[in-house]
Amino acid sequence: MDTAIGAKKRLPTWLYRSPPDQFGYLLLVPGILLVGFLFVGMLYLARYSVLTFDPVDFVTNSLTLANWHELLTEPAYYGIFFRTVWMAALITVLSVAFAFPYAYLTIRVNSSIVRKLLLVSVFVPFFTGIIVRTYGWLIILGQNGLVNNTLGVFGLGPIRFIGTPLAVMIGLLQIMIPYSIVMLAPAIQTIDESLEKAAMNLGANRIATFRHVILPLALPGIAGASIVVFTITSATFAIPGILGGGQVDLMANLIFKTLFSQANYPLAAVFSLSLVFVTSMIVFVIFTRVGTGTLGIETGGNHD
Repeated sequence: MDTAIGAKKRLPTWLYRSPPDQFGYLLLVPGILLVGFLFVGMLYLARYSVLTFDPVDFVTNSLTLANWHELLTEPAYYGIFFRTVWMAALITVLSVAFAFPYAYLTIRVNSSIVRKLLLVSVFVPFFTGIIVRTYGWLIILGQNGLVNNTLGVFGLGPIRFIGTPLAVMIGLLQIMIPYSIVMLAPAIQTIDESLEKAAMNLGANRIATFRHVILPLALPGIAGASIVVFTITSATFAIPGILGGGQVDLMANLIFKTLFSQANYPLAAVFSLSLVFVTSMIVFVIFTRVGTGTLGIETGGNHD
């Protein structure tokens, strides 16, 4: 009997789990439909990417690789790609770094009233659209905005913020930090507070406790937040378009201009597929090195 139990433990967990009922299978239908529509959309983009652009007919059915050749040989496109990746990576690191203390305080604070206020403060930004919040920063950082008026009191400025990477980063951080908090909080919630107290009882200071206890155990939340923030930032359009003033375009802005200003559908399809490919590869690296984090479901467990 012990041998049978040992063999059962060595088997994959899905072999001895109860199969889902019919209702459980029905819950998969929305996800399958969503993935199916996305897959079909990607196929259409792939088809358009090898069609020929004509200034008169817009798109002709003659196949060509000229669009891909233009992407690979035009230095300006490399610059926009590089800017998109490094800015998305920097925003990811900063948003997670700023969100972690807030999420930790929200989970660990003893007062329920303070906890509720912190949670409400996180979700309040979601009540207004991204465009509204971005225009708010346009007013604050403008030539006659709040920041420059304040600097003028001290005899400084005016400083040009709009149309600079700094303005775009400020706007992106204000949008992305709440996403990071929402992804980090569940991971911090699962950390047993007694582990932190045990580390301090053994002589570890707060920095050592954070480094060796809290940070490793919160890694699933960090991974999940990083994936969400990076993917959203790399595909963002409104914030660079408004705060960047056409000077700090990301790939989404390039796709928009190529599609609606030039009506070059094949080249826009090439840019779109390239952005999806680069973002997917970076997310894949995070998946393989860190894991899916709070975006995934752990299948392990004790099944005695």
